Amino acid sequence: MFPLRFQRVAARLESGMTSRTSSRKTVPAWFRAAVVAVGCVALSLLPARLHADPSGVTTNRYQIVHSEDGWWLVDPQGRRFLEKGVGVVTRGESREKYDLENPAYAAWRYHGTDSAWATETADRLRRWGFDTAAGWADYTGLSQLNGSTPAFTPVLHLGSAAGAPWWDMWDPRNLDRMERSARDQIAAFGGDRRVIGYFSDNELGWWNATLWKMTLEQPASSGQRRRLLDLLRSYYTGDWQRLAAEFEPENAGSWDELDRGGMLYLRPGGDGIRVMRRFLGLLADRYYELMGGYIHRFNPQALFLGDRYQSFYYPEVATAAGHHVDAISSNLNAQWRDGGFLRCYFEMLHRLSGRPVWVTEFYAASRENRSGNRNDFGTYPVLPTQRARAETAGATLRGLFRLPYVIGTDWFQYFDEPRHGREDGENFNFGLVDIDNHPYDELVAMFRGLDPATERRTGRQTRLDASAGVPLAPADPLGGFSSPDALLHWDRERGFVPVREATALADLYLAWTPRALYVGLYSLDTVEAAYYRTAAVPKVDRPLWTVRIQGGESVQARIGAGREPLSNRPEIRIVNRSGLGHDVSNVAAMEIPMNVNGGRRLKAGDWIELESVFTTHARGGQVSWRGRFQLSGSAIPARR
Repeated sequence: MFPLRFQRVAARLESGMTSRTSSRKTVPAWFRAAVVAVGCVALSLLPARLHADPSGVTTNRYQIVHSEDGWWLVDPQGRRFLEKGVGVVTRGESREKYDLENPAYAAWRYHGTDSAWATETADRLRRWGFDTAAGWADYTGLSQLNGSTPAFTPVLHLGSAAGAPWWDMWDPRNLDRMERSARDQIAAFGGDRRVIGYFSDNELGWWNATLWKMTLEQPASSGQRRRLLDLLRSYYTGDWQRLAAEFEPENAGSWDELDRGGMLYLRPGGDGIRVMRRFLGLLADRYYELMGGYIHRFNPQALFLGDRYQSFYYPEVATAAGHHVDAISSNLNAQWRDGGFLRCYFEMLHRLSGRPVWVTEFYAASRENRSGNRNDFGTYPVLPTQRARAETAGATLRGLFRLPYVIGTDWFQYFDEPRHGREDGENFNFGLVDIDNHPYDELVAMFRGLDPATERRTGRQTRLDASAGVPLAPADPLGGFSSPDALLHWDRERGFVPVREATALADLYLAWTPRALYVGLYSLDTVEAAYYRTAAVPKVDRPLWTVRIQGGESVQARIGAGREPLSNRPEIRIVNRSGLGHDVSNVAAMEIPMNVNGGRRLKAGDWIELESVFTTHARGGQVSWRGRFQLSGSAIPARR
């Protein structure tokens, strides 16, 4: 039976021939058979994102389909499903490397043979509701099992192995390294039908300023550097003075000198970041074109699943990825310890790329754990008990599967990290099992009982937001402003303000008391010191947040960059938590007292008109909100 899309194409071809002949019988049977055969061969070489819904059709590959109830995966037997996977399904520490002073999960301690470990582990995954051994699994051991075995989604590390996107992605030597790595790794799977697809990399550093600097540091012969200079000449129409108005050149006073070497730093107050973002998009397009080409060349049946963003992405990178990937992927470090995450994050990722979303890591830990993990070397959600941990993980999982474009979710990881941490120090209770191979019953029961298809149906209901009534503020709305507690105690569901237009990642929330209106902002924005010659972020380039309530003056605040907030209205209380570099969260809240905004006390049933604009670092992106909202008398739901 042929895929539905090709059946329709073949029918149109045959219909077109019939229209030129006296009857359908004049179309030779051999011709129709040839059209079908050639078409099926061609179709097998196309990216899976071009396939329509082939439900009920047996194929030799996994596919992605889109229907009125959202995006789905389809297995080789034609069954639709939403993926639930687990990362790092391995045998753990070897006998040779086992450290008695830092005990870790090690399969040889509990199983006499590798086969016994694989059998137990595959059976556990199936019983606990998982269908995939995700990144960094023992694919060799699991693939040797007979009967029901998990599917695979390997991480290839193609770019990072050859220095992409940091090193010259037009250098034949780098291309050869990536091609050989793709060929050898994909060949090791031998066309295994359990491979859904491949991730090209994990958490690549798409850091704008760092990539810009590393490209300009490359020799004049670099194809990557030459393309950057070509972009600059085109963008500034060959006018060096226009470029110098937005950048501070170092060791270059003309185009000819820049051709030979030199560096460009952002000039404070200029708009140079816009061309820097264009260059980032150019690099991303080259990267995804290469990775997709390698993956589909060496396994035309496999899906290209993206490169697993590090809980942050640039809009330009996601847009470029959409031209080449079958699904776009990101790890998720939930913004709050209750498992909540920003509405804008996956919505914008899907909108920019046009691709379904694969969530490649999510996690939660507990202080109450049997491995002795302290959970203090990193910034991940930590709960007091295993029961709370299971509730948080469940909240995240339900929230993800209710999004119509999420097709996969992978828990990190199968077992707890070593008692005193990995080699890099990370020491979290992330496991489904402890280091002694005993399951965490509450967590595995949650996964076993949560059905993705049911959550997808539930998710078709409309979510609440502030248009249905602004909720009352919690006690001390500006308190607890540390990660991951900032805005945790707000009603972020009913207080959410729908976005008007966005070229950046940010959510806005409202709450009130009789004496004041409270406005909360959670944005993701990378502010790198490497943008500037002095390595200091100037005031004029710090993110700018503006809020105005009808009848009052605008409040303008410079926030972010790890500094105290600065405001044009000192009587307005503003709190802010932010950082530099890899700390991309910029969270802020302001209290607007009614005695400085007309003097009236607020009450349930009142209406307010709000305008707010958030402009990111160096004017790289903008989000705006505007609307008329009624105040609700609803109580604040209890929070952990």
